[in-house]
Amino acid sequence: MIRHLSCEERLRELGLFSVGKRRLQGDLIAAFQHLTGAYQKAGEGLFTQVPLHVAIGQGVIALK
Repeated sequence: MIRHLSCEERLRELGLFSVGKRRLQGDLIAAFQHLTGAYQKAGEGLFTQVPLHVAIGQGVIALK
């Protein structure tokens, strides 16, 4: 049992990182993606790849 261990010892025993280290890792990944141009804001480019089609009744209208 790991009940008697401290929080840090439990994480080490389970092979996990602390919340602070996981947040830092996420920040570093986001910074790297931003610097290399791979980063996109949420929702950016969702409708620029393919035309959006809206079905109205029997017909289909293509929106630009």
